[in-house]
Amino acid sequence: MRIEDRHSILRLAIGVTGLFSLGLLLGWPLAVVGAVFAALFLQAPAALPLAAFGKLFMFSIGLMFISFLLSSIFAPYPVVFLIMVAIGIVLSFVWSVSGAGVLPGVIALMGALMIPNLVLQSQDLALVLVFWIPLNLLFAGFASTLMFVLIPAQPPADAKPKGTPKQDFDPQRRIVRMSLVTVPFALAFFVSGASALLVLFFVALLSQQLAAMPAAGKTVAKAMLTANLLGAAVSIICYEINVIAPIILTPILLCFFFCLTLGTLGKSQVPLAAAAGSAITTALIVYGGSIAPFSDEADVKSITRVLQVASAAIFVIVAYIVVDEFWPERKRQSVY
Repeated sequence: MRIEDRHSILRLAIGVTGLFSLGLLLGWPLAVVGAVFAALFLQAPAALPLAAFGKLFMFSIGLMFISFLLSSIFAPYPVVFLIMVAIGIVLSFVWSVSGAGVLPGVIALMGALMIPNLVLQSQDLALVLVFWIPLNLLFAGFASTLMFVLIPAQPPADAKPKGTPKQDFDPQRRIVRMSLVTVPFALAFFVSGASALLVLFFVALLSQQLAAMPAAGKTVAKAMLTANLLGAAVSIICYEINVIAPIILTPILLCFFFCLTLGTLGKSQVPLAAAAGSAITTALIVYGGSIAPFSDEADVKSITRVLQVASAAIFVIVAYIVVDEFWPERKRQSVY
C-alpha cells in the first residue's frame, strides 16, 4: 500500500474517532452529524481551503435560519407547508448540480428536510438544530484541517490544468430525476408524522450521493445497496459489542476500528472497495444514532435504527431505479 494511502486512512480514522469521542463525552446535539461531516472532509485528497470552508459555514447558518423562519410561518398551513418542502428539495438539487458539490447539497437538503420536520414537533428543538448543524460543520472542519496539518497530504504528482471539466450530463434532467426520487419520500415522511431526524439526514446524504454518481440505473443502485448493507452490518456488530461491554471506551475503540478497517478496504483493490466510503457514513449514522441520539429518541435500539435507515434506503433506491427506467440520464446536447 502506498504511503499516501496509509496517511489517508490514519487521517480518516483518527479525525472521525476524535470528533465522535468528543461528541459522546460532551453530549452536544447531533454530534453524529459532525462525525459524518468529518468523514466526508477527510475522504478528500486535500484539506478544504479556508475561504471555501468559510463560505460553506456562512451558507449553512443562513440556510438554517431561513428554513426555520419559513417553516415557522407556514407550519399552520399543511398544503402550503408541503409545497414549500418540495420546492426546498428541488432548489437543493439545483444548487448541487450547478457545481456546488455533494456536501453543500447535503446541507441544503438538511435545511429543506430536517428543520421543517422538527418545527412541526417543537420550535424550541428546531432552533437548537438551527445552531447546532452549523456548529457541527465547524467542528468537523476544524478536525479535518487539524488532521491534514498533523498528517500532511502528498501534493499531486501531475499538475492538472485549471478550469472545471464540462459537465457531460443534462443538468435539468438530473434535477428532475433526483426530485422525483426524493420529493415523494419526503412527502410520505411528513404526512405519516414520522420524526426520525437521522433518517432524514441519511436520505439527504444518500440523495446527494446518487445525484453525484456518473453512472446510472442498476449499477448505481447495486453499489449504494452494497454500501448501505455493509454499513448496517458493521453498525449492528458494533452495537452488540457495546451491549456486552457498556463502557465509554467501547464505542470509541469500535469507531476507530471500523473507520480504520473500512478506510483500508476503500484503498484496496477488492470489489467492495468502492462501497467503503458510503459504508462509513452509514455505520456512523446507524451506530452513532443508536448510542447518542437526539431529542426524545433515547430508547431507539440499533436494530430499530437499522430498519428505519434500511426502509429509507430501499424507498429511495427503488424510486431511483423506477425513475431511471422511465426517465433515464442523458448527455448534455450540444448547441451549434
